Amino acid sequence: MIQRIQTLFLLIASALLFSMFLSKMAISGDEYVKFTEIHSLLIMNIITFALTFCTIFLYRHRILQIRISVFNVVILLAYQGWILWLFFNNRPQDSSFTIYSVFPIVSAILIFTAIRYIARDEALVQSTSRIRNIKKR
Repeated sequence: MIQRIQTLFLLIASALLFSMFLSKMAISGDEYVKFTEIHSLLIMNIITFALTFCTIFLYRHRILQIRISVFNVVILLAYQGWILWLFFNNRPQDSSFTIYSVFPIVSAILIFTAIRYIARDEALVQSTSRIRNIKKR
């Protein structure tokens, strides 16, 4: 499981999403806003982290792993869009967003890369299955 490169991509993505639980979203002077203080962002973070982490253990069911990962990428893109909307519409003066605010898009890129490697594994399994079926005849 851990020796597959797509597992490492999914593990890194889940670590990035987990770090968002502990980090600050925006800093303004002495004040700051955490991701966990906004309940809707907290729920999105829990969902995306849980999907990413649970997808790691579906390595025997590659098609299901791909489907859940695609769904997770869509959710992460929406999550990043929501953070950008908060940045451009509800940002107080003299505040700035931290680097943790781009972690959803980085995680989406990592998960998309993992999807490509999972699909490559599935194609390899299907090709060996075809060769095995030809030899049986």
